[in-house]
Amino acid sequence: MLLFKKILNFKAAGGLGDKRGATRYPVGAKYPLKAKVTLVGRDGEGHILKADDNRAMDWGGQLVNMSSGGVSMRLHPAAMGDRGENCRLKLELDHKLFEIDATVAHFWSGPQYATCGVALKFPDSHTQKAFRQLVEPVALGSVLTPVDAKSVEQDAPGLLKEQYSGGEEILLTVWRDSTGKVIEHFELLTHDYIIRGSAASPGLQIGCQEGAKAGGKLTPTQQNEVRQLFQLIVPNIPKAVPADVRAFLERFAA
Repeated sequence: MLLFKKILNFKAAGGLGDKRGATRYPVGAKYPLKAKVTLVGRDGEGHILKADDNRAMDWGGQLVNMSSGGVSMRLHPAAMGDRGENCRLKLELDHKLFEIDATVAHFWSGPQYATCGVALKFPDSHTQKAFRQLVEPVALGSVLTPVDAKSVEQDAPGLLKEQYSGGEEILLTVWRDSTGKVIEHFELLTHDYIIRGSAASPGLQIGCQEGAKAGGKLTPTQQNEVRQLFQLIVPNIPKAVPADVRAFLERFAA
């Protein structure tokens, strides 16, 4: 399952996806990616059932964090597992399914929930690319932090500009009115794309940054995929970004 066919190709060695490494990125509570993990079957006393027993169980859970090689998720407290056991991760987004064999990297049981970390076994580069596309919106949104106001150039008369950066990978700029209370516009730069929105208009403006590898004008398919990328980034933006900014972006991601 490739979520994006025209963007996020991760072709170049050392590209954004390669830089992710083992960094774990917190998943936003509203991120629409659904997750299940299939754990080996156990009897009532917690003993692993015979290898030929097909009573392995799917456990739905809440994603806690994702990295380029695995995920951590919270499960029902009745779930049981041990490090090194085989498992299978099942992800669903927009009616598209992603399944892959994995290994339990860690398992912790508590009274309210169990926490399971899984390390994925990528059979080929296509599968790895598909998973990295699911991680990328989390990696981009979750790293946004406020830029020091003294470093932000105020170059729009009558408006107050503030910025939120994720290093070289993503930059969010917000313009407020002169009182600083009302948000007028935003601009998000990531992966050579420009995504803009204005309080005066309900739609998004999507294009390429100057000198972008993607070229000049985007095709309708590319625009739709960039729009979907934006919609998936927004739920992962952290509380370090003010609530009114997050709410403003959510209007355009709906």
